[in-house]
Amino acid sequence: MKITLIMLLLLGPAVEAVDWPTWRKDNNRSGVTTEQLTDAGLTQSWVFTEHSSPQAAWYGTMKRDAWANISDPKDARAYDRAFNIIAADGKLFFASSSGNAAVALNAGSGTEIWRHTVEGSVRIAPTYDNDKLYFGSDDGRAYCVNADTGASIWKYRGAPDAEMIPADNKFISKYPCRTGVLLQNGKAYCGFGLLPWKNNYLSSLDATTGSSTGLGHYSQTIAAAEWYSFEGPMLATNDRLFILQGRVSPLVFTLSTGSLQGRLPGGGGTFAVITGNNLIHGPGHGNNTWAKDRIYHLQESEGSTRTSVTRHSRAHRVLINGSNRYYLIRNAVQATGGNSWVGTLHQPECLIMGGTTLYVGSKNLVTAYNSASGTILRQLAVEGDVYGLAIADGKLFATTHAGKIYCFN
Repeated sequence: MKITLIMLLLLGPAVEAVDWPTWRKDNNRSGVTTEQLTDAGLTQSWVFTEHSSPQAAWYGTMKRDAWANISDPKDARAYDRAFNIIAADGKLFFASSSGNAAVALNAGSGTEIWRHTVEGSVRIAPTYDNDKLYFGSDDGRAYCVNADTGASIWKYRGAPDAEMIPADNKFISKYPCRTGVLLQNGKAYCGFGLLPWKNNYLSSLDATTGSSTGLGHYSQTIAAAEWYSFEGPMLATNDRLFILQGRVSPLVFTLSTGSLQGRLPGGGGTFAVITGNNLIHGPGHGNNTWAKDRIYHLQESEGSTRTSVTRHSRAHRVLINGSNRYYLIRNAVQATGGNSWVGTLHQPECLIMGGTTLYVGSKNLVTAYNSASGTILRQLAVEGDVYGLAIADGKLFATTHAGKIYCFN
């Protein structure tokens, strides 16, 4: 015992290793972890290449939105340009849109451990909880599998209509699960829908059994007359559930009952983050009224009253840590609040924070910044545009549109 204690003292304080169990770390989609990496020493440990490149639900980039009078708009539905990732329990899990599967890799070596294949694309990052992995698919089902083996535990079809339709050389459900599965307080929340002129379905399931019956569990129908559709990873507070809609602003539901409270102001987008009582989402292009000065922006609104707070013009991503905010604006990273600096970066797409370091994914590059000063600590070359980052167990992971997943430590 004494020898062990002496060795620990000589080695110095232990590095805190924390899982990254869901998209952008938590149900607020904060993108922030306390884990601090040794940035100056980061080098590529491994790279995994999927059998085929990501197959996004929506292809191409709109050059001009003539209706909204916007030139070079940011894509409102760029949520699956890369294989979305999480990391937990010594594994890297990803959603394979091309392989119709949830896949587990050994986080230390990058070797494939298991692959659970389903009947449609898996687009939203899985969720890890209590040795189980949860995910949704374009085949219209939500799934729960054993996180160690990939063995099936349960599956749930969200809509009564099981009919499949052709799309991009595949068959998909008329009610795909493109919200992913959100885990909170022993319940699994998932949404099903595609077309705004058809019904959409919202379910709260028992996370252990997949049942939608019992206290706090439900299956709600959002009528076609509402003209809504579900698309992008959901967010949750203690009492509210936020569902993104792509080109239209997010919806707010009562978490415990699934009752619809209404829509938030602003435009659409499939990026969102909760900060306090507010939700920031985008990149949107305004409300449903004509305005010649429309530009893409992040809309910030109070979540319970659904009232507008402000807009952040020409920003398409934000990370919030205390009083500090870090925006991706055009070809720049901008820090505001207690920290104030601007860094130039070509086509930044995503950002997360580990300890005191801000990591930004861009075209063929991951850049580590000192979050207080903006000093570049490390730049790591990758192949492709970086659309997702994660930190877990002393490792930094990056996923690109070229179908590659990188590990640095």
